[in-house]
Amino acid sequence: MTHRIKIASFSLKDTMECGQFFRYTKLEDIYTVQSGDRVFSLQQKGPYVFFEGVDESTLVRFFRLEDDFESIMRDIERDPVVREARRRYPGLRLIRQDPWECLVSFLCSSAKAISHIRAVIENLCRSSGRKILCGSTVTYGFPEPSCIRNPEQLEPVKAGFRAPYLLNASRCVDRQHLLELKNLSYDKARADLMKLPGVGKKVADCTLLYSLDFLEAFPVDTWIKKGLQKVYFSERQVGEKAMEKFVSEHFGPCAGYAQLYLYHDWRKHLS
Repeated sequence: MTHRIKIASFSLKDTMECGQFFRYTKLEDIYTVQSGDRVFSLQQKGPYVFFEGVDESTLVRFFRLEDDFESIMRDIERDPVVREARRRYPGLRLIRQDPWECLVSFLCSSAKAISHIRAVIENLCRSSGRKILCGSTVTYGFPEPSCIRNPEQLEPVKAGFRAPYLLNASRCVDRQHLLELKNLSYDKARADLMKLPGVGKKVADCTLLYSLDFLEAFPVDTWIKKGLQKVYFSERQVGEKAMEKFVSEHFGPCAGYAQLYLYHDWRKHLS
């Protein structure tokens, strides 16, 4: 790889492997990333990320390098738990994904381990995506909404109870509608997404945070709920509304960055 970009406070490994993004393979220290119909390679050496198959401006957008990262970190590190998580993973960054791909990926994520999610998504791409020749290797792009047409097409995907959700999303959602959610408030954009069958608060928040720039979104899954109750509520059972209120008030407008660090840290260290 001949192209490179210098990124301060960045870990390619933690950013790719923290559970926010699923379409990549890793061979030794080289990551091959698939996003839509684009395939590109990344390798980190010290502060430099070497890349091939993508231009620098796309990479800047993908890793949100235009964010005022240090200012965001100062804001969320007022919380000592987040500060400790960042000390462990100082180079962890948010990825900005394609909204359609992000929505479908997290529709596939319900009650699944990350390895299973990645397998379902890969099966979906093989069954419905466009064939891409990458060197001598054949791979598949992420299917457009119009490419997922019938239940039979989803049988090899092995999506289980998620299959009807995927089919319904392909019929009800288009890219323009997802992009227009950026013009709404967080609450209204979230409510709009949750009109789709299978899209609960977690899937909606993942889509809003990881693809539509709503940094106040704070996805709550099993790990996050367990961690919040243990660390912030002294093991007390807390209702959903009370937890949402606490998250919004405590972590503020960049709560999604705090969630990223807490999720990655708690998934590895919370017993």
